[in-house]
Amino acid sequence: MYSLARIYLDNKLSGDAIGLFEQIIKEQKANYNPHNNKVTLRAYSKLLKIYESQGENEKIAGLIESLRSNYPTSDFDLKDKHNLAGLYLKYGLETDGEELLKELIDEAGSDPDSSNTNVLVKTYSKLLKICHKKKNKDSIDDLVKQISREFTIETLSLNNIYKLAVTYLKCGKKEEGSKLLKEITNQYSYTTFGRKAMFLLGRLSQSNEDWDSAIRYYAEYVKRYPDPPFFALKAYSRLIDSYWSRDANMELVQDEIRKLSDIVNDISDFETQLNLARDLKWKGMDELASATCSLGLSAAREFISKNEDTYKALRAYWIIEKYAYALGRFDLVEESGNSILEIVNNSENVLMKPDKVEKTEYIKSQTYLWLAKVHRNKEGYQEAIKFLKMFIENHPNHKEVNYARYELGRVYEDAKQVEGAISMYKMVGDSMWKKKAEKRLSVLRF
Repeated sequence: MYSLARIYLDNKLSGDAIGLFEQIIKEQKANYNPHNNKVTLRAYSKLLKIYESQGENEKIAGLIESLRSNYPTSDFDLKDKHNLAGLYLKYGLETDGEELLKELIDEAGSDPDSSNTNVLVKTYSKLLKICHKKKNKDSIDDLVKQISREFTIETLSLNNIYKLAVTYLKCGKKEEGSKLLKEITNQYSYTTFGRKAMFLLGRLSQSNEDWDSAIRYYAEYVKRYPDPPFFALKAYSRLIDSYWSRDANMELVQDEIRKLSDIVNDISDFETQLNLARDLKWKGMDELASATCSLGLSAAREFISKNEDTYKALRAYWIIEKYAYALGRFDLVEESGNSILEIVNNSENVLMKPDKVEKTEYIKSQTYLWLAKVHRNKEGYQEAIKFLKMFIENHPNHKEVNYARYELGRVYEDAKQVEGAISMYKMVGDSMWKKKAEKRLSVLRF
């Protein structure tokens, strides 16, 4: 039943899928079978995601309450409880989710099993993030000590070492995080995680203003990992920043920038070229940025001509769009945005894989925002309003919807439509944009 429901979803038959997911949940409640716990949880998860996309808040609340009333049962294993806690945390039952995660760790402590390591590391990571959000440093310290007692480097997979390192850094435990990252670069240097760890050590050194260490890590990164060039050039660009921050030697920086541009001239990856052009623009190297942009744009257009009206062309236009805005090329943003919307409209009846559908929808949503920015910049307020409204109406649960509402309020202000601005600011939900909206409201009401 679950597999059939997934097929319905993939073919945009959400009504049929919802019916099957609901039937799975209903049958498990009426005729409980412990072997069906995992698929029942997946059915809950899918239904919640569907209702979220449809803005059905009452149905979400009812479904979450159904979960809390019926689960976990004594048959739930650690992975089941972890997944259930994740649903609680995601859909408004933070306290229940946190308590379940703590129970999971206590349960595992009484019956340690190496097969549970993955789920335990995920559980500890979630709890650390919760404590960090609450700014509870004592609890973070206790959890870190508990993790060090529970696991050793030798007992953890490379993936779990990296996961813990990143979580430590996000929670402010820089010493513990960097120690794990150094272990990865030493023991697993020629793996993807080794590459990521080296880059993170460079970023951490920069944030600590330890320029010598940053230079050492980024130089080693470029030496070890010339491919993929996109990230190698990112590291090289940060290497230049670190030299500049340490020595303030413009002659050295100029020399290094010339070397960097020489590397780019030999690369046909237009995304890498446009990314570098943006970085050079931010560094004040306008002429070099413009030249590098021209190279990237030429390569991108050649790529698009070979892949017309395909997802590849769509993504290429999106790359041009986002880098062109940072470069001040608003004409390119508008040109690319219009091309994106044209391709999306022409592909509405074309069968695509679910992941491509999701990516296409994301590109379209970002295009609405970019086009709104461009039209606002040139005082085309009605066009800006149109695109922001399209974003809000078509993507009500998007993570950037509060930004779009705030931005629409600003456009209304620019257009001297004060009532519209006030109405929109009041709709901005909890986020960094809510505080900005409240400031604008205080100004307008005054």
